[in-house]
Amino acid sequence: MVPATAKAAVSVLVTGVLRPTATIRAPVISGLWTVTFAIVREAGFGVAVGLSWQFLSEMLGLAAQLLGFQAGYSYINTVDPSTLVDATILNVLLTLIGGLFFFAFDLHLELVRALARSLVTIPIGEFSLAPGAALHVARLGAAVFETAVRLAFPIIAVLLLLDLALALLTYVNARLQLLSLSFPVKMIVTVVSLYAVMAMAPRLYHELSQRALAATAHVVGGGLLKTDH
Repeated sequence: MVPATAKAAVSVLVTGVLRPTATIRAPVISGLWTVTFAIVREAGFGVAVGLSWQFLSEMLGLAAQLLGFQAGYSYINTVDPSTLVDATILNVLLTLIGGLFFFAFDLHLELVRALARSLVTIPIGEFSLAPGAALHVARLGAAVFETAVRLAFPIIAVLLLLDLALALLTYVNARLQLLSLSFPVKMIVTVVSLYAVMAMAPRLYHELSQRALAATAHVVGGGLLKTDH
């Protein structure tokens, strides 16, 4: 949702700041095909690092997606401001919270630091994925999925117990007609339970961010300064 002019301005600014530290070899700037191949290699670097951090940003959104259907929030959709697609309210809320965590832990500065480190350790246009880097990125994706399930599972278990309780009461006395109350009750229980579970979200997000930094370090091929908050 950032305007294209602002993106271009930030790109030019970062390029101007980091240009003096970049390592450039003569063969990189000679010949059209060489330059094109160098651009493709640099794009590969961006995809590898971006994929690592995209996994991290999807952690809370995935947990909300698992909860949305069980809690009944899947019936109410809105437009996700980050992707401009229809998504549940719970998904949009937790995704925005994840974005706040990203800036609260100064991870945007870590990305710039990773880019600066790559310009020193890897000459322009000569990037190649280090052995084991893909495995670290895959393990990060598995860790993100595991964390999302860990966040959603306690609330799903509470909702399952609530469904069993309502079903038992309806079986005992069919006149109660508790089915019409199940949706608002489940929504309220989800919000209350989510309030308790989200207290662990900053710590889990920070732990995953350290793993994302480690995966980025393997892609870059050099050590990165990790901040502790």
